[in-house]
Amino acid sequence: MFSCNSYKSEFVEIDTIATHRNGMEFVSMQECIACHKDIVESHMKTSHYKTSFKTDATAFDEMLKTLSNEINLDDGTKIVIKKEGNTLFQDFYVVGNQTPIYHTPMDITIGSGFRGQSFLYWNEEGLFQNQASVFGTMEGWINSPGYASQINNTREVVPRCMECHSSYAAPLESSSNRISNTYDIENVVLGIDCQRCHGEVKEHVLFHKKNPDIKDGQHILKYSELTQQQRIDACALCHSGFRQPAWDPLERKFIPSFSYQVGDELNDYLVNNNSRARNNQEPEIHANQIKLLMDSKCFIMSENMDCATCHDPHAQERGDFQNFSLKCISCHQSQNHTEKTLRLTNANFEDCTSCHMPFVDSQAMKIDLNLNELTPVKIRNHLISIYPQEINLP
Repeated sequence: MFSCNSYKSEFVEIDTIATHRNGMEFVSMQECIACHKDIVESHMKTSHYKTSFKTDATAFDEMLKTLSNEINLDDGTKIVIKKEGNTLFQDFYVVGNQTPIYHTPMDITIGSGFRGQSFLYWNEEGLFQNQASVFGTMEGWINSPGYASQINNTREVVPRCMECHSSYAAPLESSSNRISNTYDIENVVLGIDCQRCHGEVKEHVLFHKKNPDIKDGQHILKYSELTQQQRIDACALCHSGFRQPAWDPLERKFIPSFSYQVGDELNDYLVNNNSRARNNQEPEIHANQIKLLMDSKCFIMSENMDCATCHDPHAQERGDFQNFSLKCISCHQSQNHTEKTLRLTNANFEDCTSCHMPFVDSQAMKIDLNLNELTPVKIRNHLISIYPQEINLP
């Protein structure tokens, strides 16, 4: 493995694994590991990195042995999940018939597996969502969110989906203004890797391989040099509600996905179309953390707060309540707790988020657990506040 201190060479070659439409060349994260081993290996454990990856069929061996691998739908059909060789498939049957109507591979896994995982499959250059998903940490198979209880094997995965679930997926040009679900399969970078947030790194890597004694990062986007709004926009791309591509009046078409790059003004590329729940005026929770945070008193009273004030994007922090509480206490060194609320915590205040950022029901994300009704997915509320309804003590 290359070490920054190993040698200096004028002749360095780095392979390109994908090329952005703007000319940006993606390289393997192994190039980043050479100098940033701890950071990269830590990032590879995060939900961001695991937002999409090639399906590993062996990870489901135990689940396939011990749980029911069938989903019965209301239209007299069923989905059967099976493993053939090293590939998982979803087969669709009319109940009583032994010949599948569809036989679709589960090529790409979406999600880290904390709340569940969904799957995508290729049909030539077209990308589609598989109908069956995993609920929770491999607790069972369910009809994917948003699907009716009937066969639907043709839900298209458009570039706006992949813009948040990959580092890059090169869309193929459509003959019409219709947003297509076709991609250059050899030009896809799954997961959120270093380049999704830090921009092109190829020149950076080449420079430092040739100049290993220079320790100050060159030819790389540095977040310390971005404005507060630019830092927020980098996260808002995927965490600020249901955005749609902006209209380009000169080109008379929607601005293509993956056009926004960190440092740009996000609203020039994506319009925040609907961050409200469908049946009320409360902000929707799912994928809308930025709107909720910006409505919080913590954010309003701060001059420079952004997502990284509390989150380390390079670390898997889920469940580390003490770590997040320390972030709170760094500003809130005195607490105005009552005798009742003190019973919910402890002397060290190791869990601020459970009361001040509680889990709430999403109105947009609901799943069918065969309970004769859709069950809302509970998501952490990023509107930091005091919630009296969470204090249920005598």
